[in-house]
Amino acid sequence: MEYEIIPPAEAYRLLNGGGIVWVCTRSREGRYDLTPVAWNCPLDYEPSSRVIVVLDPGHAAAVNLRASGEFALALPDLTQKELVIKTGSVSGRDADKYARFSIEASRADRVDALVPAGVAGVLECRLLEAREIGSVVVVAGEVIAARAVKDSWKRILHHAGGETFYASGEEV
Repeated sequence: MEYEIIPPAEAYRLLNGGGIVWVCTRSREGRYDLTPVAWNCPLDYEPSSRVIVVLDPGHAAAVNLRASGEFALALPDLTQKELVIKTGSVSGRDADKYARFSIEASRADRVDALVPAGVAGVLECRLLEAREIGSVVVVAGEVIAARAVKDSWKRILHHAGGETFYASGEEV
């Protein structure tokens, strides 16, 4: 086998499958927000599923979920690539992304968050811990409710870096 050298700053791409989630939150002032995050993974499954999400501590999502103690993870459908890019280009502190991008949404069942219509799945979480490590905050949450479309794994959008997105191995 022949290997190529990977710069240390890009080595994380070998571990992260790039599955994108929208972290959906509500601020103390009542503004709903969503931000796309590719750094997420399962943490545990007993007694219930637990998840990890890595955020910038100054971003609205991190501030909101720390204040509220809850959040939802919405899994963008492969058809929502452009909306993922748009929602990642604007700060939730500066704009109501739902209004700005005309995002149709519904309330989550168990947490106070808005979930974009058409997502492949939703995990509603209560915050277990948020710990700053270096320049990031590592968020651990416990899933208290979840739902997904049939064969959702085929529909989930992934980000491989830069302009490259894929779903189930197919570039989109």
